[in-house]
Amino acid sequence: MTRCARCCLHGSIRIVNLVMLLCGIGTIIYSLWLQKKWDESIAKFPLGPSPLIPWFIYTFLGAGIIVCLSTIGGYVTANCTSNSTLCFYIVAICCLLFLEVAVIVAIFFKIDWGKQITTYTGQKNTDFEIFMSIHVKISRAIMILILVAQ
Repeated sequence: MTRCARCCLHGSIRIVNLVMLLCGIGTIIYSLWLQKKWDESIAKFPLGPSPLIPWFIYTFLGAGIIVCLSTIGGYVTANCTSNSTLCFYIVAICCLLFLEVAVIVAIFFKIDWGKQITTYTGQKNTDFEIFMSIHVKISRAIMILILVAQ
């Protein structure tokens, strides 16, 4: 009976890791596309004393990389037979989840993005503001979906 339960647990870890790997790869591809669009849009602005840094795009890219790396750990754990390895994996994933929740709340929900974008771009760049606000909302939705899947 315990062998069947362990086999079912390992199989479910593999399936969840496959879904998470696909989400992580999608996040990385989306953040790279968003970086390309950022570079195209920022080229239209006159150069100022300090260039705009798309730190939220880098954070989104980092989250995708962390998700992909955690799935590698999940694949290693799914092939192990040790209970201590499985326990360590579960604790590590829970710590990563808490960190991810903190980052998502701090970046996507505590910052007023409309005001921040207007501060950097001025009132005359409404197309860029609309582009950024739409993609901030898309980024929120993607990160919440990844968090729910985890």
